[in-house]
Amino acid sequence: MDKSYNWWIIVPIIFVLGGIILPFIYLILFAGGFNPQVLTENVNVIRFTIFQALLSSTITGIIGIPGAYIVARTNLNRFVKSVFRVLSAVPFVLPGVTMAMGFLLTFGREGIFTKILHNIGYNKRILYTFTAVIIGHVFYNFPLFIRIVGETWEKIEGSLSEAAKLDGADNMKTFYLIELPLILPAILKAFLLTYIYTFTSFAVVLILGGIRFSTIEVSIYMYTRILFDFKSAFTLAIFQMLFISIISYFLSIKKGSFISGKSLKNEFPAWGYFYLILATIMIFVPLAYSLLSGFIKYGGGFGVENFKRLFNLNITRFIGATFKQLVGYSIILPGIASLISVLLSAIGAFHSSRGKKLDYIFMLPAAISPVTIAFGYIIMGIKPFFSLIFIYTLITLPIVFGLLENGWRTINKDIEEAAKLDGANTIILNTKIRFPLMKYHLLTAFVYAFTISVGEMSATITTVEPPISTFSVAIYRLLSARKIPEARALNTIYSFIVVVLFMLIEIKRFNDEQ
Repeated sequence: MDKSYNWWIIVPIIFVLGGIILPFIYLILFAGGFNPQVLTENVNVIRFTIFQALLSSTITGIIGIPGAYIVARTNLNRFVKSVFRVLSAVPFVLPGVTMAMGFLLTFGREGIFTKILHNIGYNKRILYTFTAVIIGHVFYNFPLFIRIVGETWEKIEGSLSEAAKLDGADNMKTFYLIELPLILPAILKAFLLTYIYTFTSFAVVLILGGIRFSTIEVSIYMYTRILFDFKSAFTLAIFQMLFISIISYFLSIKKGSFISGKSLKNEFPAWGYFYLILATIMIFVPLAYSLLSGFIKYGGGFGVENFKRLFNLNITRFIGATFKQLVGYSIILPGIASLISVLLSAIGAFHSSRGKKLDYIFMLPAAISPVTIAFGYIIMGIKPFFSLIFIYTLITLPIVFGLLENGWRTINKDIEEAAKLDGANTIILNTKIRFPLMKYHLLTAFVYAFTISVGEMSATITTVEPPISTFSVAIYRLLSARKIPEARALNTIYSFIVVVLFMLIEIKRFNDEQ
């Protein structure tokens, strides 16, 4: 995109700011202004939110960066690496209720780890503690480091590392002097996204920690849905948005470097085995329980009984939609929103990768409570079908923007310059060079946007009216109606769809590498 196309950046900026500011104006009028005193009354909640987000992000980074190294820089078996990539990506897009099933079956009173810990003399409860909140946040956000940092690390030209070693640098020196400066923007991007998502955490805190570990997001929900104190809820929402915007601005460090090589592969390290065991305990066991919960009978044992009960159930009575409508809306709404999100993010990420400081604008939707936005759209009188498309587009922009910005940064500028010298205009550059080189990143971004949208629950349940429903809301409503076996079966169907989509990404990666 040459300078004559710079005006395109106005489109996503207007969408982001308009999609947030307009409902906020309606909310100000509806709520009747601000209540600054609520900040003083919630000072402990604010402190806890800032602290738990910082601790969660730091631990997630400590666990995620070695995982990124394993997938990017070691000669781990390709099949094992692909399985690791797929399974480590899935938790991030699962809805809270799905995650809760896995954690309850793992860390609950009858959970497998609870029993193991009891047998070795550790009788303290994990579920409904601060530890459970941190584990839940690591479980959810650790894929961000694997995906964002790992893919940047994988593109560092191997000749750079080889040259450093020829000059006498050992592995550690090569890492600090050559690789770390190149992957630092990706680490900061993953850290920033993790911080924002844990700062605005809702389902993880409520389900795994309980109400005594309230975050600002939980307080906003309480003021809005239980106390009907919209002025206090709106004041907290404004504070949350401003705080996240400031953090996003200062963490938006740009180095302006483009990475498009192929990294050297080192021997799989001895510590890697310990790492895989830790990842299995914290991530993959709860995930496996969640994926297979449909085959676990309520009361014990395995079988397909839950699926039979689901397909024999008059599901309309419980979720307000037929199975066909459920599948249709779960595809159409997230599908349209994902296409818009990828298009807007592609424009914004291109300009950001060329030095424009746009991160804090595209990160802004992550700082907004989805419930607040949904409520704003309801007041504006927008129909649920269109509201959900707007909301899904907004909430997926931060992650899609991050993935596509990494993609733009891997395109070799020399290729673009050579094409320009041969007379290629912007349209030819985009259709013949840039987008073909970005196919993998575009597919990855779309899959993330689609699965996050299908898994979104808080705004969806606030907005939807029959017959509109999505998988996450249907699972939640079946659980609320005590239809546990049916909810587990539907959860397994949904989870396997997610796994298949991420497998498509890996197949695309494999074909590209060939």
